[in-house]
Amino acid sequence: MRKRLLAVAFLVASIHSPFGLTAQERGVSPLSAEASAKAVGTTYAIVIGISDYQDDAIPDLKYAHRDAEAFANFLRSPAGGALDNDHLKVLINEQATQGQFGAALDWLWEVAGEHDRAIIYFSGHGDVERKSITNPGYLLCWDAPARVYMSGGAFDVRSL
Repeated sequence: MRKRLLAVAFLVASIHSPFGLTAQERGVSPLSAEASAKAVGTTYAIVIGISDYQDDAIPDLKYAHRDAEAFANFLRSPAGGALDNDHLKVLINEQATQGQFGAALDWLWEVAGEHDRAIIYFSGHGDVERKSITNPGYLLCWDAPARVYMSGGAFDVRSL
């Protein structure tokens, strides 16, 4: 009983004491447009969504392409940075081949500078190549085979 009374007394004293806990402002506040422009240069993005794979042995996804389209639309909106098509590459389903993904990454490498922001959004299957000693991870492009990803159609995440 005495310990409980001491604990309550300490709690009350700390609440009313200047040495006790004080309220702090929490949360995140957005940067002003001017501060944001100084902090980050131009934004570029690659958005990929694959729901329907060429190889029938790879299970299709229901909403991956829709998620990618929704994210691309967000990036085009004022809240997402108002990106125009010169700053955004969108690859959906059969457009998202390994070759097109590689070309989009090459474009990003060419246009983005040191202080620019680069966004890569991928909605689709990923897997690990277990027939290799290093077990690399792959993003499965539309033209990926069901197995042996290092033979093509998949993008090695180590190269990102």
